[in-house]
Amino acid sequence: MADGDTTLTIDAALARRLKVRAQAAGQSFEDYARQALDQAAEPNDLDEADAAYAAEMDRICDETLRTGGIPWEQFRERLLNLGKPR
Repeated sequence: MADGDTTLTIDAALARRLKVRAQAAGQSFEDYARQALDQAAEPNDLDEADAAYAAEMDRICDETLRTGGIPWEQFRERLLNLGKPR
């Protein structure tokens, strides 16, 4: 390890979530984790509403990754009926 490097230990649950996201992004676990830490270290200029929206999008993405989402055919039908009365 080079001078100034730090080793970080994370629990198994966080490691699993990061591995799933890394795989979905087409990145290695290490590269994805490094990028996530870099982004977390950047100043955050989100106001409260933006932060709440971002948190909701993260929740939706996590749920989609966990469940696999909905089949394309079902989503396509929803798009085709978007804005039409039910």
